[in-house]
Amino acid sequence: MDTDVSVALHILVFIAETDKVASSENLAQSVNTNSSHIRKITGLLKQAGLISSQQGKSGFSLAMAPEAIGLDRVYRAVYPEKELLHVHDNPNQACPVGKHIQTLVQPSFDLAQEAFISQLANQNLADLITNLYKEEKNK
Repeated sequence: MDTDVSVALHILVFIAETDKVASSENLAQSVNTNSSHIRKITGLLKQAGLISSQQGKSGFSLAMAPEAIGLDRVYRAVYPEKELLHVHDNPNQACPVGKHIQTLVQPSFDLAQEAFISQLANQNLADLITNLYKEEKNK
């Protein structure tokens, strides 16, 4: 299972809430992964305009308020063109099922994708941060 979106969210919450410099090394330590993986994800987040960095200055900062960063934007930053569900390639066109499988299942797959993105859009980074403090308080 791919965890890049959860890593991206981890990075964003860390950047928003840390009193440390949000460097690749500090992020990698928090996520418990290597710095090269962090640089890959931060590159995607930076390209999407969600984080920024300044040349000559260590670390990352949010490029906008946490309330403005919907989870759907994070998903699209990490996977700009990913389909959740994809109909298999090259079904047998001589088979009555194979010939029609795309038109049979693609509408359901499209609805599932829309519902998934819509659900993510209902939450933002500020919601995650609020929930982080609730979790900490409950421990």
